[in-house]
Amino acid sequence: MFAALATAISCHAAWPGFMSYDSLYTYAASGTGVDTALWPPLHAYLFWFSRAAGAETWGLFAAQTFLLFLAAGITIHLTIASRGLAALLCLLFAATFAAIPAQIGVLSAHWRDVPTASFTLAGLALYLLSARKESRVLLAAGITSLGLAVALRYNAILLVAGLLLIMIWRPVLGNSTSGRVTAIMATVIALALAWASTHWRAPDFSPLAQPDSLGGTREFDLIGISACAGRVYLPAAVTGGQNISPRQVRTAYDPRHLQLSLAAKPGGPRMLETGGEGDVARTWWFLLRHEPRCYAAHRLQVFIHQMGFSREGAFYPIHAAIDPNPYGLKLARPAAAARLMTYVTLRAAKPWRQPWLLYLAGAAAGLLIIGRRGPMRQVIAALLVGSFAYAGVLYFVAPAADARYIFPSNTTAALAIVLALGLIAEERLQRRKFRVV
Repeated sequence: MFAALATAISCHAAWPGFMSYDSLYTYAASGTGVDTALWPPLHAYLFWFSRAAGAETWGLFAAQTFLLFLAAGITIHLTIASRGLAALLCLLFAATFAAIPAQIGVLSAHWRDVPTASFTLAGLALYLLSARKESRVLLAAGITSLGLAVALRYNAILLVAGLLLIMIWRPVLGNSTSGRVTAIMATVIALALAWASTHWRAPDFSPLAQPDSLGGTREFDLIGISACAGRVYLPAAVTGGQNISPRQVRTAYDPRHLQLSLAAKPGGPRMLETGGEGDVARTWWFLLRHEPRCYAAHRLQVFIHQMGFSREGAFYPIHAAIDPNPYGLKLARPAAAARLMTYVTLRAAKPWRQPWLLYLAGAAAGLLIIGRRGPMRQVIAALLVGSFAYAGVLYFVAPAADARYIFPSNTTAALAIVLALGLIAEERLQRRKFRVV
């Protein structure tokens, strides 16, 4: 009931799901075939299943949202014995999406980050179910779900690594050898399939083009370092052979997004998105050694916008539209979508409604449960470590400060906070009951 209600409320305004260039490109690939691993192919396959079921894009939109809330609800109810307290915690988890505008904004779109979070939470829920029912089948299913998260986002391995270690170290049936062997085998297979899915496409297993997935990040870094250092380090392929002054680079540079930095500015030449046949990568490696201060300063500016530390708040908290497309995809409720956009954009700049608060609260929750016993302490710790590692690596690899990139770690941090609060509350209730008796 909780998952169905939360899904209905979350999906209503954005139905059948907001779609940007990335979303539409992936949707097109679900019909024409995947030809590159630049965007992990699994998202296109999910669109294909949705279309095959006659649900076009809305099927995936509803399914990924329902899975996220269902998995969170199952996890909470398996952790907290009191049904009333568990129900309250489910509502608290759902409330984090309204409290942090970027959360509901990203949840409303067809971005890979949403199913990445959904499969991660589903993997945890299946693991807890497997322990309850002593089922190696459910254990393998949980690990497979975590493998699907990794297939959707390469850096999701950091998000789920702690959970995978727990599933191997503390599998179903206690510490039995058979349970551990099952967990190890399932982990190897799941991660191998995740890796293979980005190298060969389904169903003909043709090799996929392997473009430099960090190419955009490196070019973004070159622009940022040049702006900081007051020297133009851009290869000719990026400038199109034009002479660009340090002042023009500083004018063009926007730490929020590579594309905003490349966009034509009044009175300045437009830079090109390109790898320059390796020139960008070679220059990038050179600057890591010779301009480390400016590299760190640039990456810090990106991180500040991504976490919501800037005056404007989290960058790109919502994409409240379905971009023009030849597939006939359009919003079912434009007026409701406009109201959602207004809600998110007006509140996204509020200091007390920023994504970084979830990490701060997560750190506090971790300190509260660190001295407590029980297996859920390790689970919560794994969720929090994964959240921080996933967000932390974006400091180095994000080609933009989009709020969507941190959505999976925001969501796992929110669940960890709710679980920690629930365990503490339940422990206090039991102590009070004991004193009364």
